[in-house]
Amino acid sequence: MKETKDWNIEPPLLESYKKSGWTDDAFFKTLDGKYGVYIYNIDEWRMMSYAGLVAIFNDKTNARPILNSAATWIWFDNDNTFDYAPLSDCFIFRKPAFLEQVNIGNFPFILIKPTEKVFSFIEWDYSSIYYGFSEITENTIKVREVHSIDLENLNRPKRTDELFNLTKLDWYELQRFDTALEFYRRQERRSVHNKS
Repeated sequence: MKETKDWNIEPPLLESYKKSGWTDDAFFKTLDGKYGVYIYNIDEWRMMSYAGLVAIFNDKTNARPILNSAATWIWFDNDNTFDYAPLSDCFIFRKPAFLEQVNIGNFPFILIKPTEKVFSFIEWDYSSIYYGFSEITENTIKVREVHSIDLENLNRPKRTDELFNLTKLDWYELQRFDTALEFYRRQERRSVHNKS
């Protein structure tokens, strides 16, 4: 992703936008130039862990995003905040989904298909921050290592090269993105129930 400022974006108009000495913003555009992605209110939510809100644009001249939420924030990493699968028209972010009271540390991938106006999840634990995805064909993505040394240090089985068929995932209407975590919790409960 290439950082750029040539899109007509007005940050103060974004949901819950705030600028302070503690927060930061970042802007990316997809390599095909189809989308602009503005991550804002980036802040440290845990030691050395950053997250922010996201706005996705599909028109350089129109400051109105096709997706913007003040409720659903995503993981931010200077090197790999998200992956974009152009054939599938799909963004892949990471979504912290911790339940502090029971110390459950899930960290799923959250997928967004802007044209279809849907989102979905791929269940994962905290190690998602060390992985990314490459698109193999339309609706098929493969897990790749982003931080190989960190994965080696985990001393656990790797998920490198695992394949996912996007048509097999459960998808939800993008207009309900503000409550994405609730959908994930339901999906998580179904998955646990199916395993037992």
